[in-house]
Amino acid sequence: MLLNILLLIFCAIPFGVSISLYKNNKRFMTTFYMAMARSGNARKLYVQVWLICLLLFHYVYACGHMGEFGILLSTGVCTAMFSFRRTDNWLRRLLDRPRAFVTLASVALVIDFVPHLYTLAITIAYLLLAALFYPSVRVMSECKDTGTLSGWAKHPGMLSESYHDNHHANLPHEADSGNTNISAQYESLKPNENEK
Repeated sequence: MLLNILLLIFCAIPFGVSISLYKNNKRFMTTFYMAMARSGNARKLYVQVWLICLLLFHYVYACGHMGEFGILLSTGVCTAMFSFRRTDNWLRRLLDRPRAFVTLASVALVIDFVPHLYTLAITIAYLLLAALFYPSVRVMSECKDTGTLSGWAKHPGMLSESYHDNHHANLPHEADSGNTNISAQYESLKPNENEK
């Protein structure tokens, strides 16, 4: 019974975290966004925390389901995640390619109903969630600009918007004007002081 409750908790983690923290403007999330965008060590710690969560899930599942051969596939994915460079590459590719993200999410939903592949579906869900909060190359380059940093300090919501900007995933009529600097887009949306 306890193992089933633990497995349910591990399944609820991706949904709970994404619902409560996605595009959150609170101070601790702003600190998290800045650390992830500026520090390779923070990204490495982030990947290691997700890997530990996945390994704990695998341990709990293996304790309750002896002889389940499907766990070998997802354990292989976890083994590949021990290389930070490889995992960093995976998360960036998922982040920069919305079609790959949606395709992988669809695959996870489908294989969740295939016997013996439950652990692989959960592993994919954890990877997708990790990619959701991973910084893009654009955000990391904006972090090097002192003007952008001062704008983010004045308006923490700009950092959250920039961090989760998916302008490339929108339909053509919803896409931005081609300006990749989200801070400049945010400034253009603010009312002009002369109009007041």
